[in-house]
Amino acid sequence: MSNETQVNFDASRFYDFVSHMDRRAINKAEKEALRKSVGVVRSATLRNLRSRWKGANSTKHGLKPSRGVVANVQKSTKGDFYGQVHIMGKGGADERGYLLRFFELGTVERFAKIRSRAYRGRSTDEMRRDGRGYRGRIRPLWFFRDAVRSTRSEVFDGIDERMQNSVAKQWAKSAAKGGTL
Repeated sequence: MSNETQVNFDASRFYDFVSHMDRRAINKAEKEALRKSVGVVRSATLRNLRSRWKGANSTKHGLKPSRGVVANVQKSTKGDFYGQVHIMGKGGADERGYLLRFFELGTVERFAKIRSRAYRGRSTDEMRRDGRGYRGRIRPLWFFRDAVRSTRSEVFDGIDERMQNSVAKQWAKSAAKGGTL
């Protein structure tokens, strides 16, 4: 083999950097790796939601229900980072995000309140039969549960690679700034 086809890389400088990394750089690398891993679950959830519910991207009243899928990385009280994806919306930012839990889990049959004046004395069977006062039932879509199940192995198998890429990125940034090499 000629020397032109071989590439020699001395990784000792990289390992020296990793062993001497300050806590701030380690935290940045860890957060970036977690953010990318959580993003995999979030994108699968959105893909499932849009395929199973056509109204997920509607902008009725200027708000999209699909914005209720939130992925974030937080720091625990012990100082460790953790990532989570949830479908409960962003609180005041998007009021329609709370609908997602009903489409995920479904609802029981719903009726108007029988104690109201219009429906007093009527049974739920009568209301279901007549269609008056019957509010229907939402069947579960399971978009979130299926997304978590389908991406679980991808997230946990790829976390090491994402962490290595994040550390390498921090190393490159440090080298560009003239830091430790």
